[in-house]
Amino acid sequence: MPEGQISHRNALRLGAALNGQVVVRVDAPEPRVGPQRLPERLVGRCVEDVAAEGKHHLIRFASGEVLHSHLGMSGRWRLLTADRPLPQRGLWVALWTERHVAAQYGGPRLRLYEPGEPIPPVAALGPDLLDGAIEPGEATARALARADPARPVGDALMDQRVVSGIGNVYRSETLFLCGISPWRPVGALTAGEAANLGRTASRLLADGVRHHGPITTYRSPDARSRERTWVYGRTGRPCRRCGTPVASRGMGDANRTVSWCPVCQT
Repeated sequence: MPEGQISHRNALRLGAALNGQVVVRVDAPEPRVGPQRLPERLVGRCVEDVAAEGKHHLIRFASGEVLHSHLGMSGRWRLLTADRPLPQRGLWVALWTERHVAAQYGGPRLRLYEPGEPIPPVAALGPDLLDGAIEPGEATARALARADPARPVGDALMDQRVVSGIGNVYRSETLFLCGISPWRPVGALTAGEAANLGRTASRLLADGVRHHGPITTYRSPDARSRERTWVYGRTGRPCRRCGTPVASRGMGDANRTVSWCPVCQT
């Protein structure tokens, strides 16, 4: 599943191409999108801003409408120049300007909201750890202090209503780097530990925005190595710090696999 670094990276790329531009054409071939009449409602509108909140994308128009999307497990946004052929397979929507076309492929959510209309999926989000207006450590400490104290911290970090942006890879890597077991109850965290989780996750996410390609939290001294993580995806292999086999198990209602070192993470 695309994590918060993807939505923020997309917002930067799409915004650089679309902000201030008028939509001259809209394609919306996906049957689940058709009833929204996006071509009728958006052609002639000027893009004001492209933003990300957690894993959500928001394209705001000067007329007040907001196009909201969530990529789910396998959706993606592509940005092409308007003179290139647009692939049609899996296309949900394409917004054309004179120079560019921004196209979403797949994803469970795509909806155009009218001016002033609430956007419930975004309103329910916890603090976005890539939001430059917040201090991620303090925001995470406050958010976890409000969570169920018996809830495992690894489960809470994946709940976008607690903090937004962290997905499965960054959860495992953040907890490892902070030395905290995913199974430790939230109530057993100190305020300092909770803040460190937020600052570490924010730093990893920000690195992911800057560096394209697969998520990379570990850089091997061997330049030829393709190893990119500390514990995620390394079940049964030696911990990079202590040599103990890395453990993995499903967690939470979605049973998403979390990886950790049983010795380094208390």
